[in-house]
Amino acid sequence: MRPMMIIARLAGAVCLPEYGLALDACLAFAVCQREGIAPAFTAAEVVSIEIPVVRELEGRFHLCSNSVGVFEQRETRYVQRRPVIAEAQLMGRQIKRMQINAGPSKGFRIPMEIVHLEHDELRWWCVGDADDVRELLELVHYLGKRRGVGVGRVLEWTVEPCEPWGDGFPVVLDGRPLRPLPPDWPGLVDPMIMPATLTYPYWLMERRQSCAVPVVL
Repeated sequence: MRPMMIIARLAGAVCLPEYGLALDACLAFAVCQREGIAPAFTAAEVVSIEIPVVRELEGRFHLCSNSVGVFEQRETRYVQRRPVIAEAQLMGRQIKRMQINAGPSKGFRIPMEIVHLEHDELRWWCVGDADDVRELLELVHYLGKRRGVGVGRVLEWTVEPCEPWGDGFPVVLDGRPLRPLPPDWPGLVDPMIMPATLTYPYWLMERRQSCAVPVVL
């Protein structure tokens, strides 16, 4: 197990989660792809998945950062769905009433921020097995939200050894958390405390707790 830096070179813009993109979640996704593990939609369906990255001493999370990148430009796009009024009219008397301000027929237009990165690159740091990490990341072709419409396409992965910057590597840099961490984690300096999940799956709201979280500018 060794310190390493990981770089994803993207084809263009990406839509990032609130605290950046978690490397451990990407690797866990790749394990599911390789092993044929079905997606989980409830807490009861979640199975234990291990990745080739070192865990912290208590085993609560892996020693890897969330994504870091320099934002060059931001733009707002919209997730849209229009009420299917014209299609319903074609069905004639089969549909007597349609409610377009609530329920399954409701239309929406939700704003979502898309970012363009300097050199189209995202970076992470971790401690783990470089060969295994590289093999798993080759299975990840899109990153972030809105992948289904082509946002966040990965052109190339680079996994290379690096020198750690100090005791906080790879999760604390200059007193700032690079991933959700316990508020008392060593090396943190006046971090922002927010509800967050310490490890994947990050969508499990019942596992949220007070964490020191990254500030993504």
